Amino acid sequence: MKTVIPVNDSDVLKATRAFLRSLMDGGVVEALYVPLETEGGAVLPALVTDPAMLERANPIAPVMPINGARAVSALTGKHTPGRLGAVLRPCEIRALVELVKLQQANFEGLTLIGVDCAGTFEVSDFTARRKAGSLDWAGYLGGLKDGTATVDGLPLRAACQMCVTPLAENCAIHLELLGSDLTSGIPLTVPDELGARLGLSETSREEGVAAVLPTVLEARRQTRTQELAAIRERMNAPGGLDELFASCIRCHNCMTACPICYCKTCLFKSASFDHAPDHYFNTARRKGAMRLLSDTLLFHVTRMNHMSTSCVSCGMCTSACPSDIPVGAIFSAVGEQVQATFAYTPGRDLADALPLVTFRESEWTEIGEAK
Repeated sequence: MKTVIPVNDSDVLKATRAFLRSLMDGGVVEALYVPLETEGGAVLPALVTDPAMLERANPIAPVMPINGARAVSALTGKHTPGRLGAVLRPCEIRALVELVKLQQANFEGLTLIGVDCAGTFEVSDFTARRKAGSLDWAGYLGGLKDGTATVDGLPLRAACQMCVTPLAENCAIHLELLGSDLTSGIPLTVPDELGARLGLSETSREEGVAAVLPTVLEARRQTRTQELAAIRERMNAPGGLDELFASCIRCHNCMTACPICYCKTCLFKSASFDHAPDHYFNTARRKGAMRLLSDTLLFHVTRMNHMSTSCVSCGMCTSACPSDIPVGAIFSAVGEQVQATFAYTPGRDLADALPLVTFRESEWTEIGEAK
C-alpha cells in the first residue's frame, strides 16, 4: 500500500513520531529501536518500550553513532524476545541482511522500518551544531526534496559522499524521505494488511524520487570512482598498505564499529599477540628496528580477509579511527573487487548465498586455475 503520513503545521518530526507511536499503540511492535534526542544535543540509538518516550525520537536526524545492524543483532541473536520494530538506514539494513546470513541475527518477530538517507554527518560535528542551537532543521528537511540535504558548514561523512544506495530496501515499512516536500506529507509504503490495521488507505501520489535519484547517484558514482581509484593508487605505490596504515595505533576501534565483525573471541584480542619482551628484542635485532605497536598490518589484512565480501561501505570504521586513516575507503576498494569477482552484492537479497560458504569448482578459472 502506498500512502502518505499527514503532516500538520509543517511539523515533519511530530508526524513521524505519531506514526511510530501508532505502531506501538496498535500492538504491531512491543519495542522500537530508534534514535532519541538528548537534552545535550546528541541523537543516540535506543530501545524504546514506553510510547511516551517517542516524543524524543528522531529517525530523520542525519547522524549515525553506530551501524544499527550491530544493535539489532544484539537484540535478536538466535531469537527475538518480543515484537521488535527497528528504524534503520539503507546501509544498516544491508549489514543486517549479512548478519542474518552469518547467523548473528534473525528476522523472526522483527519489523524493519526503512528510512531513505541523503547522507550523515560525523557525530561530534552534528551534536555540536544541535547543542549550539544553530541547526537549520527546516532547511535540512527542504533539501531532502532534491536528495542533497545538507547542514551549512558540515561535510557529509566520506562514506556517504560516495554511497550509491540511498533508498531503503528489504523493509516492511518504508519512509520515503527523498524526492518529496515532506512538510505536505511523508510518503509511506506498508503491506496492505498492516496499512488497514493502522487505519491507513491507499493514496495517489507522485514518485518524486524518480526525478532526483539519477542526478544524485551520478554525482556519488563519480565521487566513488575517484576516491577508490585514488586509494588503489596509494595501495599500489611503494610502501602500499604499510604506508596507509602507518599511523595505526592498534586500538581496534574500526573492528568495534564494523557491523560485520562479530566474532566474540577475536584472535587479535587474545593472548596470542601479548608477546614476551624477548620477542620484541629478538625481532628488532634481526631486522635492525621493529615497529611498536606491532602486528597492525596483519590485523587489518586479516580483518579484510574475513569480511570483504560482506562490507556494505557504511564507513563507520573511518569515523571511529582516531588516526584519520581512510579505513572505509581501503576496505571499500578491496571489497568492491572481491565482490565483483564473486558477482555478489552484500545486503541485496537474503537468498543470495555468501561466497565464503559457497563452493563452485569453476569460480577461480578466470584467474588461471586449471579446469
